[in-house]
Amino acid sequence: MGRLRKGFRNLSLRLTFMVYMLVFILIAALLSVITISQAGQMRNHLFLKYNDSYSLADIENPAIIYNIENINTDYSDKDKQIIKFCDFLDSWSIVIYFGLSILSASLMFYRNKLKKPIGVLREASKKISNNDLDFHIDQDTEDEMGQLCGSFEKMRVALEESNRRMWRSIEDRKQLNAAFSHDLRTPLTVIRGYVDFLNNYLPDEKISKEKLLDTISTMSAHIKRLENYVQIMGEAQRLEDIAVTRIKVNSSFFVKQLISSTEVLVRDQPLQFSYANMIDEEYIYIDTGMITTIYENLVSNAMRYASQMISVHFELVGGRFSLTVNDDGRGFSRQDLKLATTPFYKSKTEIEGSHYGMGLNICKVLAEKLGGSVLLTNNIQGGACVNVTVLCSDDPDLDGAAKS
Repeated sequence: MGRLRKGFRNLSLRLTFMVYMLVFILIAALLSVITISQAGQMRNHLFLKYNDSYSLADIENPAIIYNIENINTDYSDKDKQIIKFCDFLDSWSIVIYFGLSILSASLMFYRNKLKKPIGVLREASKKISNNDLDFHIDQDTEDEMGQLCGSFEKMRVALEESNRRMWRSIEDRKQLNAAFSHDLRTPLTVIRGYVDFLNNYLPDEKISKEKLLDTISTMSAHIKRLENYVQIMGEAQRLEDIAVTRIKVNSSFFVKQLISSTEVLVRDQPLQFSYANMIDEEYIYIDTGMITTIYENLVSNAMRYASQMISVHFELVGGRFSLTVNDDGRGFSRQDLKLATTPFYKSKTEIEGSHYGMGLNICKVLAEKLGGSVLLTNNIQGGACVNVTVLCSDDPDLDGAAKS
């Protein structure tokens, strides 16, 4: 029985409507026959009541029925009304029953096949127009209305996914803009520091030619970084889209460039800065731009929390470039250790607007693009320790995972 009911519910609208009409027309025909028969019996009963000389067999005999119909019988007023009603049933019962059957079939067809899905689709349309896609449309049947509900559900899912992609794209662009805004400050600060340095010492010729050339070279490198930022900003839609470009560099010279930038940053700060370069290889293949960005973010972050001292260690271990920055500040809280690398994260104790909350997130994203990771810990003696390791090789053609 359940299978039959399910099969009927899944019939097409056309077949279902035809079945309803056929059933109700058959019911109307049956009721018409019964009504006309009952009306005829009622008339015959009244006729026999006033004409005793006739029997039921006489009035049912076709041969003499014409003569009986022409007999003028003096009915009472009440019986005359009954006779008129019987005549009315003879004339109009078929029309009435068939009309009611069509109306009933239509109403039942609408209630059972159209009302619920139309209500569902109307409500779904209202929610979609209000940009509310957090709902689900059930497809209860396989008929045309059920298929339409299924199509609406597919459309809702597609719209929801489209909205997700749009908001994800907006969020990615927001993070990218924040990352660039965050990172532009460091090279600008370094360039401003060198400009002040040249303004103070160059007019009195208190700077050697070698130092002058070295300063100009460092400034040129940071200007080149700014140019690269502008180009990447126009091409990338999110931070993860930035391409990895490894080049062969002299490790000692590269570390010296990083340290010179730090010296400019901490020049006006009451901080002691130390570093140790443990890299023995003369040349390494790395993405200098990304490593510089990671380094400057780590140092800037340490400067924000350090009390007196910042130390940096450079190592090359097992084909990986390792950069560790320590400070003697308050260290990371439990929440910091879990969330500090997420976008726009700020500790509850920090002043609103003190920074973007993007530094460690940028380090994490870039380190992962370089096939590495970021590790946050606290020093035994106090203060924070951030270690970044990335793939590094004497071969520029690293595996695809590191480049992705």
